[in-house]
Amino acid sequence: MKSENLWGQAVYVQFREEIDPFKDYQYFRPLNKAYNGENTFWSLPSPEPDLSDDFWEAVRFRINNEAIKAAACGLAYAVSHWEPDGKNLVFAAILRAGVPIADWLCQLIPGAAAVSLSLFAGLGPDRVALESLRQNYPERKIVFVDGWTGRGGVSRELAKLGAGPLAVLIDPWGWADFSGTQEDIFCPTACFTGAATLGFSRTFYVDDKSLFAAYRFPRKYCREELVRTWRMNCPEPGTVSAKAGFTHPAYFFKETSLRLHSNEVCRALINAAPETIYFLHDAAYVREHYPLLLLLADRRNVKIIYNVRELKSYRTRAACSLQNT
Repeated sequence: MKSENLWGQAVYVQFREEIDPFKDYQYFRPLNKAYNGENTFWSLPSPEPDLSDDFWEAVRFRINNEAIKAAACGLAYAVSHWEPDGKNLVFAAILRAGVPIADWLCQLIPGAAAVSLSLFAGLGPDRVALESLRQNYPERKIVFVDGWTGRGGVSRELAKLGAGPLAVLIDPWGWADFSGTQEDIFCPTACFTGAATLGFSRTFYVDDKSLFAAYRFPRKYCREELVRTWRMNCPEPGTVSAKAGFTHPAYFFKETSLRLHSNEVCRALINAAPETIYFLHDAAYVREHYPLLLLLADRRNVKIIYNVRELKSYRTRAACSLQNT
């Protein structure tokens, strides 16, 4: 466990040696490796993209986003309505997407604490980390925090253990207990990588008796200004009561092989192998609302199809198919 990091959150992880994410490829699984239902899939971290300075500046430029701030206020309001005293809360930020959201929640709900731990759909949470968290914060209610929901996998993993609640910024299908919005809006933190904003790899499974592990990355790859920009753009705590979040999940579900929702498409462009990206709207709308997705797609030479009206029935504005082996 490491307590000093860019986000000021204790990280419940077993840290391994330092490796170079852009040279030591043997430590990572292939981008097109598909989940096969076995724990061995999680025994290697996904690789890290070496993104340009221009790309990171484009991400930083889009952090000051009123829709995201409004969603964060809504989420904080929903959590505060459930537990008004922040001193009774500890946020379990799910690595990686939950970390920036938990950071804002701690700023918006004074007295709340946050730690980071691992949870994978198909494998569940790091149970060793979860037990340590309960021992370290015995008087606080644990709220799991993620950036967004896809098809409800994280929610179902928590339900298996009777754990939760789950709080997310963006929840198009209504699987979280608390959310800031159910619109498929894009959050720039979906672009955040371990090398740029954490200093360590995606975590990976070791065994049932150990914390999930991670490889350290050289500090030179950290984009500290990017992290500072996010943290500084958190709305003022006094604005929370003006926004209403969602506390009653809708539990929508529709079977599909596609990766759904704009933030999940972004993650696929970061650590998987998208074959085709589909957008609900036309090219002009996409250029305005999803420019970072277009930059990532261009980098990976991924085919794009616009005006796919069928996506509306999936409550999504973006989706992608994957190349898998």
